[in-house]
Amino acid sequence: MKFLRGGARGRSIGAVKSISVAHIIAARFIAARIVAIAALWSALAVLPAYSAVTAPPLLGRASADSRQAVIKAAESFLGAPYRLGGETKSGIDCSGLVYAAFLKATGIKVPRTVRDLSKWVLVIPRQDLVPGDLVFFDLEASVTATSVPSQTSVPQNAAFLSKADHVGIYIGEGIFIHAASSGSPKGVIKSSLSEAGWKHRFLFAGRALPASALSGIAAEWGGGVGLGHLDSLLSSPFVSLRSFNGWGEFSLPIANNFAAGIRLGIAWDRYLGVVRVPAELDIGQISGFSLFAGPALTFGSPVHVIATGGIRWSPLLFSSGAQHFGIYAELRYNHYVPLAGQPDNAVADMNACVSFSIGFRLRSVKY
Repeated sequence: MKFLRGGARGRSIGAVKSISVAHIIAARFIAARIVAIAALWSALAVLPAYSAVTAPPLLGRASADSRQAVIKAAESFLGAPYRLGGETKSGIDCSGLVYAAFLKATGIKVPRTVRDLSKWVLVIPRQDLVPGDLVFFDLEASVTATSVPSQTSVPQNAAFLSKADHVGIYIGEGIFIHAASSGSPKGVIKSSLSEAGWKHRFLFAGRALPASALSGIAAEWGGGVGLGHLDSLLSSPFVSLRSFNGWGEFSLPIANNFAAGIRLGIAWDRYLGVVRVPAELDIGQISGFSLFAGPALTFGSPVHVIATGGIRWSPLLFSSGAQHFGIYAELRYNHYVPLAGQPDNAVADMNACVSFSIGFRLRSVKY
C-alpha cells in the first residue's frame, strides 16, 4: 500500500467511501478556502492578455479560396471616388472598401471602421503577408522617419493598434489596393508598400481569412510546479513544492479565442510518491479560462488508472509573430481507485486528490 506523508494517521491513496457530518463540515471549510484562492487568481486576470486573437477571425466561416474573390471584388471598385462613410462605387472610404469587398466575396459583414478592424484581425508580421490580407497604416507618422517597422514582430497592445487610421487589401508583389483620401489620384487605387510615403507609415498586417487548411492549428509546450499539499497551501503562502510536471498539446480553434485540444503530460508527485501520465481533453479560452478532463496512468505501488480534471487559467502575455508566451494556474482533482479496507478521512483524501500548480506555456500557431 502507498501511504500519504503527514497527517494524524497513515492513509492509502483512495476516495471517500462514505459521507458524515464531519466530512461535510471539513469539505465546506476546504471549499471556502479554494474559492478564496480562485478569487485571487481571477483578480489577476485584469492583467493585459496580448494577442487574444490567435486565429483568423473568419476561420471556419470562409475558406482560403475566398482570398482571390475578395481581391477581385476590391478591384471592381478601382477608380471610385473617395467619400467618407461611403460603401458604393459612387463614393467609398478605406474601411468601406474592405467592408464592401468582403461582403461581396463572402457574404459576411466585417467590422466597418479601421479601429474595429485593427482589433478584429489576427495581427501578423509584414513578412508573412499573402494576397487577401489587410495592411494597416498610421497616416500621421512622419514620412522622413529613419526607422522602418520590424519585419518579424508586432507590438500587440491596444496603444499600438489604436494608431491605425488607414487600411488596404494586399494583392501581392508588394502592392495593395485602398481608397486614398488625399494625394493624386484620390479614390480607389493601387499603391506599393515600398513607396516612401507608405513604407514609413506602415504599422502591421492583419489576417481575416485562413491561409490554408491548416490555419489555426497550434502546438503548445509547458511545465510547472505544484505548491504543497492542500492543507499547507490553504494555511500559508510559504509552502514546499509538491510536484513537477511537463506537457504538450495540439489544438484547433472553435471560435475567436476559443479552442479544443488534446494534451499529454507527465507529472511527479513528491507528496504521494507517484508518477502520473494524463491524457486530457482541453476546451476553453485560448487566453483565459479552460476546463480539462481525461484518464491518466499512475505509476507507483500499485499502478492505477485514474480520472483527472479541473480548471485552468492561462493568459497569453507576450507574442512575436506565430509565437506566444504565457503563464498558467490550475486547480486539479485526481480521482484514485480506492483500496479495500482503508479508513475514511475526508481531509486526507482531499489532500491526495486536489492539487494546485502554476507554470509557463509556449504556443506556436499555424496561421
